[in-house]
Amino acid sequence: MNGLLLLLLISALLWFWLDSRRAHEFAVGLCGHLCEQHAVVLLDEAVVLDKLRLRRNADGRIVFERSYRFEYSDDIAQRQHGTLVMLGLAPVEVSIRGQRTLL
Repeated sequence: MNGLLLLLLISALLWFWLDSRRAHEFAVGLCGHLCEQHAVVLLDEAVVLDKLRLRRNADGRIVFERSYRFEYSDDIAQRQHGTLVMLGLAPVEVSIRGQRTLL
């Protein structure tokens, strides 16, 4: 019985890690695209997980809500901060150039 519980725990941790990697890679690509649309540069090609919690999506399923932070600049001298909120792999909110947009 202990072996089965250990296997379930390892499987759950592996799933969480893979899901988190996939969400992070999607967030990096989306932030890069958003920065291009706003004519700014995504600095360091870095997107950092800020918050993680469970929420219900539009279908009523419980999914992870991930809030990411990123830095961008329209000139080399000044860094500005943006945010991206995702439910699962669906972006729901972005804040860039002082504008908060619900997607």
